[in-house]
Amino acid sequence: MASYQNSTAYNLSMFEPARKRKPASTQGPRLVKPGQAARRTQAKLAAERRASMLKVVEFAVVAILCVALIAPNIFSRIKVNELNSKIVEMTMELNEVKSENTRLDMELKSKISLENVQNYAENVLGMVKRDRYQVHYFNIENSNEIINAQ
Repeated sequence: MASYQNSTAYNLSMFEPARKRKPASTQGPRLVKPGQAARRTQAKLAAERRASMLKVVEFAVVAILCVALIAPNIFSRIKVNELNSKIVEMTMELNEVKSENTRLDMELKSKISLENVQNYAENVLGMVKRDRYQVHYFNIENSNEIINAQ
């Protein structure tokens, strides 16, 4: 039963009757004498020259059209590559400027920190911290009067 399930192909054309072949041509090959090929007429030669010039012109036109269609594509790809390289350069420059900005920002924050300001005020300017008794509180009941709370 397993032999019926395979996919073996059979060539059944061996069992068909043989076909008769037709002869290729009724005439034999045409013989040309050595001097006969050189005797072409001037009209045939002119026609052959025109046909060959026409083929050359057609080839030149097709080549020019191909170049005209491919050249803008190549130019646009070159321009895209140049712009991509500029983008990469500008991105690298932007990253450098961002890191420099971060460094300057951190330097500014370190100079303006409360601890540095307090240290400068005490050591350079000779200032001291205020005590509790030096603080005065004011009660503002009306917007145009200031009354001392003591």
